[in-house]
Amino acid sequence: MISRDLAEVFRAVGIDEEPPAGELTRETAEAVASAVRRQTGTTHALAVLIDLDDGPDRIEFGGTICLAIATEDGAASRRSRILGGREWVRLGAVELGLDCLRRHLQGLPVYERTDFEKA
Repeated sequence: MISRDLAEVFRAVGIDEEPPAGELTRETAEAVASAVRRQTGTTHALAVLIDLDDGPDRIEFGGTICLAIATEDGAASRRSRILGGREWVRLGAVELGLDCLRRHLQGLPVYERTDFEKA
């Protein structure tokens, strides 16, 4: 599911509470991924949440990405920051999410930085 409204995401995945105010957190992504896994009955669920900066698109424009991979045994998550404009942030978040899922499935840690993340 894709939505610009985190409350809509919560409702769609069956979370009855309102999303927490403030910055996105790993715990929020874990809650969404766990709810998706329970709702769909899958072995794994991936949630990628993006909080884009305000203002006009520019090269130093960025976004914070919180992602989580939920399994029956718990969730692996990470928080990251990507710069480079709106489209670069969106593409980077997709690549980061899929790469973390690949790493998780291979038994590797999901928290290693990629070359396009801001340190």
